[in-house]
Amino acid sequence: MRLLFLSFLICFQLLWNKGYGQNALKAKYREWLEDDDRIEVSSWYAETEIEFEKDWSFEFLGTVDAWSGATPNGLPPEESDPGNPNEWLNVVPEEIRKAGLFTIRKEVPEYNFGFEYGISDEPDYLSRSYALQYSYKLAAETLLLNAGVSFQDDSVQNADGAFVEKTTPTITFGLNRILDKFTSFTVNLSYSWPSGFLSDPYKGVPVTERFASIPDEVFLFKENRPDQREIFVLYSEISRYFESLALGGHMSYRYFKDDFKLDGHTLEIESNKRMGDSLVWSPRYRYYRQSQASFYSPLVRKYESYLDSPNPSLGPFYSADHRLSSLESHSYGLKISYFLRDNLIADLGFDRYLTSGKDVFTDSRVYPDANVFTLGLQWEY
Repeated sequence: MRLLFLSFLICFQLLWNKGYGQNALKAKYREWLEDDDRIEVSSWYAETEIEFEKDWSFEFLGTVDAWSGATPNGLPPEESDPGNPNEWLNVVPEEIRKAGLFTIRKEVPEYNFGFEYGISDEPDYLSRSYALQYSYKLAAETLLLNAGVSFQDDSVQNADGAFVEKTTPTITFGLNRILDKFTSFTVNLSYSWPSGFLSDPYKGVPVTERFASIPDEVFLFKENRPDQREIFVLYSEISRYFESLALGGHMSYRYFKDDFKLDGHTLEIESNKRMGDSLVWSPRYRYYRQSQASFYSPLVRKYESYLDSPNPSLGPFYSADHRLSSLESHSYGLKISYFLRDNLIADLGFDRYLTSGKDVFTDSRVYPDANVFTLGLQWEY
């Protein structure tokens, strides 16, 4: 199926490229491998770009992901049955996700316009997204004022096996500024307000005293997150080419805050150094830190009747999902690109991902570390 998927893109590209402008075909394979035989994700990406006449262009990005392994289910590791030490892990059978993103753009000296349609399909989650983007050019095209709207329409299988709805509207404003021939920067601000089923159907909360006859037995009950959320995101980046060093540098910072009292900071740094005529070395680093959601707790709680029928509109709200805890992560990586020809580039990358909790309640074993391998090919013609 994956070979058929890539073959379709190649044939599509070759059939449509004649008579048009610069075209490109990209392919990438990515392997995410968590330590201790946790989650493994194998991903295949293929992207085609076609320039039409009259300033129009078309892009298609296709993805096939295969998931397998095990992930924390909300039970504290120390509460696992001695006869089943991995009870705190939920086994994930191999699952396939297929996704595609279609983009149409028009670029003229006065403005840029784009429309996107995306679809992602997996056995327990179907997502469709729509987006409009507009950029107005000023100061001899060195200043772009950007605005965009998007809408994501999801159908999610809940813990009872029924499919329920989740929607996410988003608005975005920003600007891109070219300061000189070596320097540019970008600032964007976005606001999203998801609503609907926002809980994770595979995460539970640990509860004891469910039955008087076995008061110390720990059970997992469905988590309950609010069915509405507001998210603010500020993103900024700066790119600079250092001519004396023949080195390109890129740094970005992202801040997000929501009404779950979660806030997060992401810093990314990457440089590109050409070595000779054929090699480019690109070391990179990513740092992320977030606070704890207001309703997060990994501790075993006493049974209450509302746990049998959680209400996502009125609460109370509770989750033991470690992804809502106070945590930080570091990612160190290196990508090597090799020019097989002027228009044909192969690249190989490796990243080491490390994450840890920052509170005194969450067991350190729930946080994953991972190795990430990528292999890519880009052809322009």
